[in-house]
Amino acid sequence: MKNILAIGGFIILLIIGIWSASQVVKFIPRLFSDTGVTKEVKLDDKDIVVKLTPSTTHSNSPVTISWIKSQTEGGLLSFAYECKEGFHFKMNSSPLPCNAPYTLGLEDTSIIVTPVTDDSLAKVDLAVTHTNESGVSIRDTQTLTITKDTGVVTTDVPTGLIEAPSVASPVAPTTPVVPVTRTISVPRTSNPYGLVDLSVSMIAVGKVNFYGILERSNYFRINDKAAAKFKVTNLGTKQSGPWFFSAVLPSQGGYAFTSQVQPSLMPGASTEVLVTFDQLISGTHSFNVRLDPVNYILESNENNNTTGQIINVLNY
Repeated sequence: MKNILAIGGFIILLIIGIWSASQVVKFIPRLFSDTGVTKEVKLDDKDIVVKLTPSTTHSNSPVTISWIKSQTEGGLLSFAYECKEGFHFKMNSSPLPCNAPYTLGLEDTSIIVTPVTDDSLAKVDLAVTHTNESGVSIRDTQTLTITKDTGVVTTDVPTGLIEAPSVASPVAPTTPVVPVTRTISVPRTSNPYGLVDLSVSMIAVGKVNFYGILERSNYFRINDKAAAKFKVTNLGTKQSGPWFFSAVLPSQGGYAFTSQVQPSLMPGASTEVLVTFDQLISGTHSFNVRLDPVNYILESNENNNTTGQIINVLNY
């Protein structure tokens, strides 16, 4: 009789354990809900959800960017943010370039960055993107609000007549204007019987300064961090499908860089690519880019698939 009761009790405990486990599984999708109870975050095979903690912060205060994604296969996971004058992110005390993907580990689920702004209020869009090996990308964009203390101090003034001192006319400070490049394109409908025509053009080469901004220059020192920005446009009538590019970098070793698979471009659509590199070799060299280097894509014109720029590296 005792054995029967023991077996019955074990079965009851087993049922309770299975039910509890099912409740835990149901709760997992709520990780990014504001309350954890009233709202679920549903993920399908092409969704990614990003959360900022906090979403409003002060300049020079760390922010945690967390995400969950449904895709588990390989590919490329990256973080990027838009360019804003007087603003940049830092990670581990080093500035992160704007409008340039920062590669993350595929197993990563969060990063900590520090926003820095010169303005009293700034709003910056940032995104985490996962591109699989087929070139399909999923992205979630969030907006971070950053405030900065103005440093204004209020002081009690004694009553009575006080002669106001003469004040010189204010002189507007001279500050450099940092241009922000924005690409606006109106994609057309893809013609399944048309042809692709990928075209590349160089925008600028230069140095990446402390704030992660590209400063145009054709002259470098061997310890500089160089960068090249170029624009890729689909001038054809058919969607390009996944594509990639190769580049010859004037770095030690002289190897050819091959990019990850890039998202498909609709007719009329364009994208800007920023490539950074260091360990420069002194002398006069050429930075060259070639689209579709293995001629995988059938194009109406392949004469516009290459571009380049001469750079000079000083030996100090």
